[in-house]
Amino acid sequence: MVTSRYDRQLKIEQIGSKGQANLEKSNVLVIGVGGLGSFVASELVKAGVGSITLVDFDQVELTNLHRQNLYTEDDVKNGLGKLEAMKQHLQAANSNVKINTIEQKYSSELITDQYQLVVDCTDNFPVKYQINRDCFQKDLPHIFATCAGNQGQAMFMNSTDDACLECLYPQQDIAKLGLSANIGTNPMIVAITGSLEASMAMKFLTRPEKVVPAKLMVVDNWNFDFRKIGVHVSSNCPLHGGNK
Repeated sequence: MVTSRYDRQLKIEQIGSKGQANLEKSNVLVIGVGGLGSFVASELVKAGVGSITLVDFDQVELTNLHRQNLYTEDDVKNGLGKLEAMKQHLQAANSNVKINTIEQKYSSELITDQYQLVVDCTDNFPVKYQINRDCFQKDLPHIFATCAGNQGQAMFMNSTDDACLECLYPQQDIAKLGLSANIGTNPMIVAITGSLEASMAMKFLTRPEKVVPAKLMVVDNWNFDFRKIGVHVSSNCPLHGGNK
């Protein structure tokens, strides 16, 4: 008897054959294939997403390897760009998935309705706000995440009815947020946060009818603290009509 590569996830009640079929028809845009993006891309490709487009412009560096899944010392020695290296590793893991790459910095024209979902895996908050704005304007579901030190956060936003990144973190408060380049990053929090994003994506792509309103997932992997926080549309959010 031939066993499907997806045998174990097909047995999950919440996924099943219907969910797997939905996943294999889906098209996802992942912006950034560093720490978060390497986990998101790896897990979605191995799970059997239909098509995935990866956006990045960096080279693989030695300092990436402690927290960025799949990259190797050979990638560094060979001077590979992240997209080239990531596509090689992902395609070797699952040749059935269509993997597209776009080597450039983020720009708004990348957000189109050919995708069912956008996953923000960048480490740059001005870019995150622009992705949030572009997805809001296109009414396109997207997932936000960030991690630094020992803490990670992730939130799924299904539509313009949901709270968005500017409801959660008004832009004037951005200076209060820790950035990994300044305070370091525990590699395990990258894995946990990236897996949270991938889990949110998996739930939406397999069973979109089961999606619930936006909640912020906050994880501290040093104190083993896990929290789920309801986020409401802010009356001051410029995207939802505030500050006019």
